[in-house]
Amino acid sequence: MSQRSYEEACGAALAMDVVGERWALLVVRELIFGPKRFRDLRHGLPKASQNVLSQRLRELEESGVVRRVELGPPVSAHVYELTKRGQQLEPVLIALGCWGARVPAAHDAEMSTDAFMLLLKALYLPPAEDAPTLAVRLLVDADAFDVAVAPTEVRVTRGARVDVHATMRADVRTLWRLIFTDLTVPAAIDAGELELTGDPAAAQRFFRLFGLPPE
Repeated sequence: MSQRSYEEACGAALAMDVVGERWALLVVRELIFGPKRFRDLRHGLPKASQNVLSQRLRELEESGVVRRVELGPPVSAHVYELTKRGQQLEPVLIALGCWGARVPAAHDAEMSTDAFMLLLKALYLPPAEDAPTLAVRLLVDADAFDVAVAPTEVRVTRGARVDVHATMRADVRTLWRLIFTDLTVPAAIDAGELELTGDPAAAQRFFRLFGLPPE
């Protein structure tokens, strides 16, 4: 637990004692979709110094939110992963992402790949009528995520796991613009910002399923 405490019995205060330090919840965010090495966490949180990130990880380990495990051959590396208690913070992060989506961000603010994938869960706008599941694969740098949109939920998994209607390669900024601006899939392809294989109509339909929630 952090050395600083609100010293209150309120559940919210006790929770903030554990995850309220700077970067703590964002560390959890970066581990929602699976374990990561320390260098991968640094890549997802480039503004966090190495010392601060190490301290947050130690505190989260002590609080039972994160654990460090060693991968066996052929990798032989230490990774960090969420415990069951840490995984229970996913709906908290989704709710915060939904609430914060209306807060203006700096023009040059960055978003990690994992942050964008979690944002998809926060900003899903279910269609008025039931529709068949739509699945796409999003390739960002060396990462691959399968996103399956069902009538009532969005399932996001790291890695190629399911059959998909379309596969798209782009950076996070382009994917974000396809949701929040008038950028279309054909225009992004023409501009060389998006590579697509599969059904273009399904790809365009996918991005129209997300947006700011009603106030």
